[in-house]
Amino acid sequence: MAADMGHPQDARNGAISPTSSGGGRMTKAAFFRSRSPPIVSPTASSSGQSHNMGDSMLLRLDMDIQRDQERADLPIRENTNKALPVNQGAMMDGGLRHPVNPASTSSTPLPHPASASSRPSSHTAHSTRPPYSHARQSSRSRPTHSRQQSSHSQNPHTTLPGISRGMGSISSPNSDSGYERSMENTDRSPSMRDGGISLTEGSDEMHLTLLAGQAAMDCEGKEVGTWEEVGDWKKELSLLASRLDSAQSRHQRESKILTAARALQKLNNSNKRMSKQTTESLEQAEKKVEAAERDLLVLRDREGSLRKRLLEHYSSVMSWEIKRVSKVSSQTQVKLEHQSHKLASMAQREEDLVREMVENKRRAMEFESAVRELDKSKRKMSEMETVISEMVRRENRLEKEAVNLQSRLQTLEQEKQAWSYERSQFDREKKVWSEEKEEWQKHLDNWDAERQHWKEEKEVLFGDRERLVQGGKMSEKDRQLKDHVRMTVGSLLGRKAGLSSEEEIAPALEEVRSLLSRREQEVLNLKEEVKEVNMGLEEELKRIAEDRDAWKGRSEMAEGTSREEISLLEKRLRQQQDQISDLTLHNESLSTSLTAAQATLSSLPSPDTSQATQVRIDSLTSELEEMSKQLALVWPLLPTRSLREKADLIDPRTGASNRALASPSNTVNFEALQSLYSSHSSVDGKVGSVPEALERIKWMVEDGSLLIDRVVRMGKEREVLRANAAKAKKLVEDSTRNLETYQKQVTLLEDRLAKSSRSESHFLDELNSLQTTLTASQQSKIQLESQLAQQKEICARLSEANNTLSAKTLNMAQAAEDEKKNLAEKLQIEVDDLRKKLKTTEEDADEERAKSTGQRIKLLDELNSLQAEVGELRKQLRARS
Repeated sequence: MAADMGHPQDARNGAISPTSSGGGRMTKAAFFRSRSPPIVSPTASSSGQSHNMGDSMLLRLDMDIQRDQERADLPIRENTNKALPVNQGAMMDGGLRHPVNPASTSSTPLPHPASASSRPSSHTAHSTRPPYSHARQSSRSRPTHSRQQSSHSQNPHTTLPGISRGMGSISSPNSDSGYERSMENTDRSPSMRDGGISLTEGSDEMHLTLLAGQAAMDCEGKEVGTWEEVGDWKKELSLLASRLDSAQSRHQRESKILTAARALQKLNNSNKRMSKQTTESLEQAEKKVEAAERDLLVLRDREGSLRKRLLEHYSSVMSWEIKRVSKVSSQTQVKLEHQSHKLASMAQREEDLVREMVENKRRAMEFESAVRELDKSKRKMSEMETVISEMVRRENRLEKEAVNLQSRLQTLEQEKQAWSYERSQFDREKKVWSEEKEEWQKHLDNWDAERQHWKEEKEVLFGDRERLVQGGKMSEKDRQLKDHVRMTVGSLLGRKAGLSSEEEIAPALEEVRSLLSRREQEVLNLKEEVKEVNMGLEEELKRIAEDRDAWKGRSEMAEGTSREEISLLEKRLRQQQDQISDLTLHNESLSTSLTAAQATLSSLPSPDTSQATQVRIDSLTSELEEMSKQLALVWPLLPTRSLREKADLIDPRTGASNRALASPSNTVNFEALQSLYSSHSSVDGKVGSVPEALERIKWMVEDGSLLIDRVVRMGKEREVLRANAAKAKKLVEDSTRNLETYQKQVTLLEDRLAKSSRSESHFLDELNSLQTTLTASQQSKIQLESQLAQQKEICARLSEANNTLSAKTLNMAQAAEDEKKNLAEKLQIEVDDLRKKLKTTEEDADEERAKSTGQRIKLLDELNSLQAEVGELRKQLRARS
């Protein structure tokens, strides 16, 4: 038995032969031996010295333990422990360059293949793996929370892409790329880190303004891409993302093939023929892994440069927007200053108008006092002078009114142009508000569509999640589908790294729903603000229409009043001309009667005191008779005292001549004067004596001199009146011409107003509103002050809304960044949990594999013993035969 056991190799060789002397077909032992890996001792000599059965079993157990350790080290990707080709070792020793920041090159050199090959199994700096059974027991005995903490500490965010901490090896194929974590840390601005300034921590507005201005100045020299370039960059970035995914999957696949080839090389190390084949396959796998890593680094470099360009473009665009907002605010301030200047000018104009009204009142009072004095001094001519002065005053007033109307028309034209310009500005602003309203409505519709789309995708993703959870162990295709689902949800949420686990899909969708509700509320608030602005504009238009109607009525009333005054002036001018002609005729008749009286008086003979003869006496007697006859004829013509008193030619108290009657300003009783010098008979029919006749003639002379003096004065005054009449006539002609000019201007203005009302009704509305504002200056001042207050309030509300929207935008960006950070952390935690689960599953599989290997070894040992017994029996049979 011992002799038979001493040569197990011969027995195995006999069992492996395709045919046996006994039966000519392969036995069960030969079949299992051909299926199992060859068991060769590492210290076996080339002479083919055999070992005993106990050494063979120990060798098998030792090789199985080594294979288990190598399988356990596969997730950590000890793929650098390989024979690198030329230049590969230099590349790995030199460290990897960061794709975005080339200056931050990893200073940790990768291990050399020579040093890596000296260790049978390497362990990372974060975890040391004990023997298989103990590691499995310890991993099961630890709680889940401690596993998550250890996995989170093993995967920090500061690792460079493709390099793990400690040994600097490339990340495992089952783990996510560290590049995304590095890009997250690169994309985060310093202000968003734990030590920076947060926009929600109550920082003052001045500090934020300084930071914004500094950022705008720093971003002046940055490149701004066009719309097509930015679209191309985004498309290329999405294309690079898909290519990166495929390159990572290819790299993982090649790494797995390399690990399998290395394990196969270790297994077939003793078999030269198999070792040569495995070495060739190992070299090919290494070359493929090297090419995959090179492609992956190139793609990451390109992605980093594209992200840098996009960030520079965004920063430049935001700096331009900040400058535009500051420019708009300065323009708004200039408009407010212009409005205040306009209000000050209108207030000054109002003061000037009040001053002119006071001056006109003062002049009117002075003129009335002067007219009153003239009325006291001149009774009858005062009316004419009053009329003339009234005409002059009216003429001056008409001229002033014409000048004022002309200046008012010019100012109204200017203000009309200004209001038309402001109205066009209001129309443009209204159009802009309507366009913004339509844009917000479009955004709202887009959000509703996206929310519906997200709901549908949520249902699809929940269905996929249920299928993935119920599926148990996932194949590679299921894993890819799961990654695609996570990336899809992450892209919907604006997260580049996607979601870390399936449990985060439902909270993410809830966050999206809350975000949509907030944005809908913001859109509603903006709609309400737009509605308030529109209501304010409608009220302003109504007020302008009311002012236009009021001014139109006042203008019609003023035109009617001016027509009535002009007709009244013309009538009074005709009456005055008739009175002047009557007075002229009456003066001429008085002058003729006075000349006749003087001729009569001059024709009367004077008494002669010389000695006369009888003839002379007779002649005198005859003359006296004749004179008595003539005296009898003249006596009725001579004035009496009573008639003179009636005619106011003498003073009744003194009997002297009334010299006051010589003044043309005193009125004359023309009826009494006419009856005084008309032919009348005495009461008793007697003729008075010569002294009485002489006295009456003297009275007549006195009356004649008085009347002559009055006539002379009246002639002088008539000359003055004639000059005044000429002046008045000239003034009337000038006023008539001015009136005609004014009527022509009014007609022309009416034609223009009619044309403007027919062609441009809205301009007429604005003109009427401005005229109403001009007539009611105090009310317009109050209204303008209220409007200025409203405008200031609107500007304050707009600035407050702008600040609120800016703060909301920054808060949304901060919230998005925080959500991105939280999701990245959750994704990393989920990945670590999945890795732990994968390790646990692999440990269970290795344990099952170890059990099956032990059973297989036992079966092989039993088969070997049976083969030995069969060989011994054959020998016995041969010996017997």
